[in-house]
Amino acid sequence: MGQAKSKQRAAFAQHLIEDWESRDCIDFAVALARLTGWLLHVDWWSTSSQRPSEDSNESAFQPLRVYVADNADKIFDPRGAMSIFDFAERIVRRQARERGFNSGGVLTRFYPEERLGQLPLRYRPDEQRVSLAISEIKKHHSYLAGIPARNPSDIPAHQAARFSFGSCAVFAEAMHERTGLQPTALLALRLLPGWEGTQLSKRGYFHSVALHADGTGEDAWGKAPLSEIALRYGVAEFVTSDEEHRIVIQNFRQNTPEVYATRYTEAISLIREHTGR
Repeated sequence: MGQAKSKQRAAFAQHLIEDWESRDCIDFAVALARLTGWLLHVDWWSTSSQRPSEDSNESAFQPLRVYVADNADKIFDPRGAMSIFDFAERIVRRQARERGFNSGGVLTRFYPEERLGQLPLRYRPDEQRVSLAISEIKKHHSYLAGIPARNPSDIPAHQAARFSFGSCAVFAEAMHERTGLQPTALLALRLLPGWEGTQLSKRGYFHSVALHADGTGEDAWGKAPLSEIALRYGVAEFVTSDEEHRIVIQNFRQNTPEVYATRYTEAISLIREHTGR
């Protein structure tokens, strides 16, 4: 692992890394997202004593860094590809300390590129800098080769992410409507070390998928082995439960019917547009 990190760090010249970092890596991140189709994130510093809700206004936070991540735990940064845990320790926490942030914590959110210009970031993407970053990244084939490929026809990353947390059950229901595949819940039995903070229901629910006859699952990120999908959430052992999925859907419909209807319509539209089903 140490050798891999060294190779990744050497991929870009130090002066380029420092230049990108001087602008919170926003230009590098936009360039890499355009090249790979993966997800743009912003790490914010929040001084709230309670975790902000999803609709909390970003004006209450301080921006730390912009970066690209896949749908699991890999971060793709100018300093290399690393796990979310390494990134938090090596990059984000260090940056927070350097900027004098002591009381509070890091809040991560994802965005489509067009939203970055509307956020209270310290810098806006600069098109000339983004173009230069694209040119530099393309020179380093080993860096790009280490990033999983996305099909251009896949559901856009920011849309897939919206249906990965909180609305995955709705997407599974929409898949059932369009394909007849059985929606089912995944219930965690054992988490990986470091993932103890994963949000689970009392019965261990963490995700819903549409189940294929070959035992694989399909969600907004596409078709994959169930074990691979579970690892995105830090789950090492799990079971499936059709009944638990029905409970989740029933609660969603009863508690927030308008939100459910909106998300369901959006999911149907994404499935039609990007899978042709």
